[in-house]
Amino acid sequence: MRPPIIYVSHPFGGDAANVTRAREICKSYARQLPEALFVPALSVTCRPYDPDHYGRDLQLLLELESRCDVVFMTGDWESSLGCQTEYDFATRQGIPIAETYADLLAILTSVEKGELD
Repeated sequence: MRPPIIYVSHPFGGDAANVTRAREICKSYARQLPEALFVPALSVTCRPYDPDHYGRDLQLLLELESRCDVVFMTGDWESSLGCQTEYDFATRQGIPIAETYADLLAILTSVEKGELD
């Protein structure tokens, strides 16, 4: 069985400090769950924020999200249009969503038991 892949959604708002925050969240949880792969969405595109290409980059991230086992919402995601889009996409695609660490653990336990296949 392959390791679970966790897409980590975090607000950006053009603030580079949010990229660092998202990476730190991933590092912290990766230490606690070494069997899982955490993918911080803000670090993936490797392009500077560009409002003219926001839609394209978000579409690329949604493609990545579609290949993940869980979406983990972090930070003040409710106030972020991008995070809300990722949340809605996961809901429509049937990808489990965790809003807390406890949610994440419960979902990963279900994945291990094969309940999400």
